[in-house]
Formats: sequence, structure tokens, C-alpha cells
Amino acid sequence: MTFGHWRREAYEALSAANVAMGQRRANTAADINTAVTARCAIFAQLARATELLVGGRPTPETPDRAQASAILTRRGQTLTKFYVGLRAAAIVDRQFPSTPAIVRTEPARSLRRAADAIGVIGDILASHVPPGRGPRTPEGLAIRAGGGVQSGLADLARLTARAVMIDIALPRWLEHAPGSLAEIYRPVAVTAKWTASSRLSTVARDLVAAGSGQAPLSDLNVARSPLNPAPGVSTVDDAIAALAAARTWMWHNPAQLTGEHLQLGTQVGLAVHMLTSGGDPKMVGGWRQAAIAAAELRATPPVGPARDAAAELAEALRWLRSRSPIRRGGRGELRHQQISRLDAELPFMAATLHKGLTAALQRRELSVRAESSLRRQAGSLVFGTTERWRPAVKDDDVVQDLTQALLQQHDVDRDGGQPVAAAQAFPHPPRPTSSLPRVSSSPTPEMTPRRARPRSR
Repeated sequence: MTFGHWRREAYEALSAANVAMGQRRANTAADINTAVTARCAIFAQLARATELLVGGRPTPETPDRAQASAILTRRGQTLTKFYVGLRAAAIVDRQFPSTPAIVRTEPARSLRRAADAIGVIGDILASHVPPGRGPRTPEGLAIRAGGGVQSGLADLARLTARAVMIDIALPRWLEHAPGSLAEIYRPVAVTAKWTASSRLSTVARDLVAAGSGQAPLSDLNVARSPLNPAPGVSTVDDAIAALAAARTWMWHNPAQLTGEHLQLGTQVGLAVHMLTSGGDPKMVGGWRQAAIAAAELRATPPVGPARDAAAELAEALRWLRSRSPIRRGGRGELRHQQISRLDAELPFMAATLHKGLTAALQRRELSVRAESSLRRQAGSLVFGTTERWRPAVKDDDVVQDLTQALLQQHDVDRDGGQPVAAAQAFPHPPRPTSSLPRVSSSPTPEMTPRRARPRSR
């Protein structure tokens, strides 16, 4: 399940809890305890997700509510005010006992559901940008480059505005608690009243407005390793998960990328573009060139996790080809909007394949055809052609074709206006050294490249 799925889940749960508070009285201690504990967890999880998105705490200190009130009235510093408000809203001047494992009554059930969903959002982000460490996936690199951060904050702000609505209703809901329960949970009511009267909802609205039209993180999913055996692909979500697992592994292990990965990865790119462009040569030309060039390379078969990554690519490719209108009698089964989600994976794939190609060339693990020779066996009048292979080098035509196609396609995908953070923020891989002026130090994958010049033949 994706970032977008859990965002919707949390929003719906908060809305349900808000309605339930106006319709049901606070009854048992267990219900009240679950509701107030989940309410605090919601604000704490929103603050955690904010930290993960922006790469750390926007402010090093966690002020109390009095200090937070002063900060929230400042001009500017929207992110700092948002984070400070979330942290202050999560502070309650009393510890409460643990809540039961199963809750079936409202609004406690919906509040816990919302807290769990926001927690999963944080877990998804942490799998790409773990706290205190560098990004561990290409998506993480994109987020750290700013891609999707504004829209992600807007999503968290929408949930925050809905959580503030809970705090507006919570004190009155607690007043109807039987016996001494209202007094026991008074510290929660005090915090809720502060949140409701603070400027946190105003700050949240500012963040929602700032995120309008920005690249979304809706399709961001938990980063996983390739599985053995590769899971079957039967939906767009399955295909996205398979491609993400394969290319994330390849990104971290370029030294183990083989010719099979290059061939499968370029064929996946071609298959996706064939589905999304209707076969338009202008759209599929780059991936077709890459696939043709990759097919001319040979390498040792992948083993271990490398084989698992190749299997994930192969399964995604099988499914993509089965969706082809040609194979389905001219009838496309999937809506263009669904398939276009796969299109957003291609910038990552192009950059990852280029990184692996460079590493494989350095290790001299790719081979190209050498000039064939004619040989005649002893006692025979017939000459036969002997196919010969030699280690590939960067100046080989087929290698340059593949390199330029991957870099060109990466640029096309970036410039094509894909509404996904990854496609807009992912750092360019370096240009091949043959198209760059000589420099004293070698380029890194995070360097911004120059445009590749057309290669003369």
C-alpha cells in the first residue's frame, strides 16, 4: 500500500472520528483512554513524518505550549511553526495506561485507525530516507533533492487540519464522561483546547496552499528487496512494486549488474512507452535504441540476489507484454492513467541502468562481438564463420548507443512533465567521459551533466 493509500485511510478515519464524537458520548474508561492515547499518537506521528520529509527537526528544541504559542504567531517560518505546533499538540501533562489491543467502539476505533495509518506513512518514508542516515533508495535521493517534499507536507497539513477538528470536539466529548473520568483526562482536554485555539490550523492551510500543483508522493511505497521467487504481477501496483524492488537493488549494487539486467530493464522501458504512447516513434525511440543496443551485449548470468532482481524485472516485463493491445486483439484493458504511473518509474530505471553499465565496463564484464573469422577444418573444403567476443569498452559503438539512449531517455522523462516527485528531482547521472571535457576529478552520479553531443559515425 502506498503513501497515497494511507493518507486517504488516515483522512477518512479522522473524519469518521469527528462525526462519532458528535453522536456518541464518552462511556467506558477503556474507550476514553484509547481515544486520547490515539489522539496524542496522531500528532506525534505527524511530527515524525515531517522530520523524515525534511531531513531532520526543523527546530532543535521541543518548546512547551507557551513557547509554541509565541512561535506560531511569528511571521514566516511556516515549516518551523508547523513542526512546533505538532510537537506541542502531542504533549500531555500526564501518562495514561496502555490501551486494549482490540477496540470496536467509536470514536476510539477510528482514532486508532488514523494513528496507525499515519504511522505507516512514516514507515514508508523511513524506508527511503532513514533518520540519521543518507537516502537508501533512488526515491530517497529524490526526496532529499526536494522532490515531493512540498506536496508531502501539504498532505500532512491536511491531516493536521482534520486532527485539529478532533481537538475542537474533544473537550466537550470528555465532559460527558461518567464519574471521575472527566477529571482524570482533564490534561488531555487542556491540550486539546490549546490546539484548537492556536494558529496551527492556519499554518496547516498555508502549507496546503504551498503544495498545490507540486509533484505528489502518492505512489511512494515501502522499499523492499527482490524476492525469491519473484511475486506474480497482475496489476499496475504489482508491476510498480517489482520494478522498484529491482532497480533499488541495482542502484545499491551496480557492481553486480549484468547484461541480463540491462536487457530486461531496457525492454521494460520500451514496453511501458509502447503502452503509454500508442507506439509513437518519437516517444519510444530512445528506449527502442537502448533495448537494441543492450541486446548486443553479453555477460555472465546473474546469481544470488542479482538473479532475484532480474526475475522481478522479467515478471514485470511479462505482464506488460500481456497488456499490449496487439496481443489482446487491439483492445487495451488498462486505462492510460493507470499505465502512466509506470511511466514515472522510467527516469529511475534509466539512471540506474546507466550507473550499472558504467560499473560493468570498469570491471570489463560486458562483451561485444569481435570481427568474425573464416576457418576451414582440416580435410574440409567448406569455410565456417567463427563468432568471437571481446571485452566491451566505452568507445564501442553499441556501448555509446546504449549510454546515449539511457541518458537521453532520462532527460526526456524529466522534461516530459511527469507529475511525480522522483521524475522531477532525481539527480542526473554523469555524462560519458567521451562527451565531457577533461577534468581533474572523475564525475559522480550526483553531478549535473552537460547535454550529450551527437556522436558522429
